[in-house]
Amino acid sequence: MDIYRVRYFHVFAETGSLVKACEVLHISQPALSKALRLLEQEVGIKLLEPEGRGLRLTSAGYRFKYSTAGLLDQWLKVPENLLRTDNEKPPTRIGSFEVFTTYFLGHLTKHVELNALELHEYSPGQLEQAIAEDKVDIGITYAPIPKAGVDFVEVAKIKMGVFGLKKFRGTPLVELPFVVPLLPSEGTPSKVQGLDGWPDHKFTRNIQYRVAMMESAMELCRQGLSVAYLPEFVVSLHNKTLLPEFRLIELDSPISQKDRKQSVFLVQRQHSAEQSLHRQIAKSLRALT
Repeated sequence: MDIYRVRYFHVFAETGSLVKACEVLHISQPALSKALRLLEQEVGIKLLEPEGRGLRLTSAGYRFKYSTAGLLDQWLKVPENLLRTDNEKPPTRIGSFEVFTTYFLGHLTKHVELNALELHEYSPGQLEQAIAEDKVDIGITYAPIPKAGVDFVEVAKIKMGVFGLKKFRGTPLVELPFVVPLLPSEGTPSKVQGLDGWPDHKFTRNIQYRVAMMESAMELCRQGLSVAYLPEFVVSLHNKTLLPEFRLIELDSPISQKDRKQSVFLVQRQHSAEQSLHRQIAKSLRALT
């Protein structure tokens, strides 16, 4: 499979236009069209189909784009890696999702010796894929998705709880207006479905808001419009920077104290040697509990 044709395909997929792709690639439209046809012949799958005067990706084309993204990214980085001097240490590449990247990062930098840092944000599932494809060195998650070539090491347990403003104290669960992650967690070994870890199979919530970003959920909570199921350490760090009237308190929850503990895992490629970085991150996570 010609890697240049794969790159041409990705540029077209990103721009959605033969004309724009040609401008980016500095090639003629006939040359691009020929390269895309040859790529389809190589893979034996119809990747593109007519749309008006242009082309669009088929469903197989979208799958091909996703499947080859990691390969193309590694190929494009070859010159950069070759130019790196022997004494230049590569950046530390950590992957996680917003719970840890937003509120845990400051805590992490106080406990972990980092060189240049690359912090990647992924949803569960995407994180494991990134580890398998060597896009990041280590991941942090509490929603592990089984993936070939990836190992999970439990390093800590964090306490979860229902948090909101004082005005919600004493409000029955069925009346509490919850804000929840827009993106569900799919493929986890447990029955927990929500990305926030709420056991939906046991307790039904009054969901009023769905948001993509945890910080959006925190803002809704600060404004007194909702409550959320959050890690205790996130709320503790959050409250340190706010006036008393905007601080969140823990509310009554039907979930037992034992079940409010969520395991935190380090995600790493199989057979990778344990490094001091792994131990330092694990120690930093345990310090939160």
